[in-house]
Amino acid sequence: MHPNAEVIQAGFDAFAAADLETIDRLLADDIVWHSAGTSVLAGEFNGKQAVLELFGRVLEVTSGTFRQDVHAILADDEHVVALVTVRWDQPVAFTGEEVFVWHVRDGKGVECWAVPVDQAAAHTALS
Repeated sequence: MHPNAEVIQAGFDAFAAADLETIDRLLADDIVWHSAGTSVLAGEFNGKQAVLELFGRVLEVTSGTFRQDVHAILADDEHVVALVTVRWDQPVAFTGEEVFVWHVRDGKGVECWAVPVDQAAAHTALS
């Protein structure tokens, strides 16, 4: 597995385990996170603190039911693409595909675009 793929896989594993120490280590201080769409979780989040707050909001909005199943991670020396199924049971049950496109530098995620394949369905389920 490419080292950048290992970084992102470790991040998904840490999120699933609520391992904030590892997440903190894997994100650059000046990370920029782009969440596509118009839901309560959409927008641009600048800096590690804002991204960590977004992750907390994901769990809050879904009443702690948010889960991810990583299908594939493709990587080169600069980019990582993760194909993921996301699920939650609250506020209404939802299962859908999401694509995460990462820029990785020096073993840390520096920018991410999180894009639900069916944005309208995902965002309706979060409303």
